[in-house]
Amino acid sequence: MKEYNLVFTFYSTHLALKFERELKSAEINLRITPVPRHISSSCGLSGRINDQDLEKVRALCEEKNIEYEAIYKIDGDNFVNISK
Repeated sequence: MKEYNLVFTFYSTHLALKFERELKSAEINLRITPVPRHISSSCGLSGRINDQDLEKVRALCEEKNIEYEAIYKIDGDNFVNISK
């Protein structure tokens, strides 16, 4: 089973769905899940990926013009903002 330990949040549902479509097209594993309310209230969807794919996903987001709100690393029950 894949461990999806990074969470991307988005400003809109449209961007979350574009993120999903582009990552699937690039054969990058992800899960679309509800956003934990204590980290964002902008959009109801988040994209979860494995931390090994982070740089590849950032590059793809830049190339495909997918704007994300923030990136969080899951640390137990905590979400640590690692956006740069």
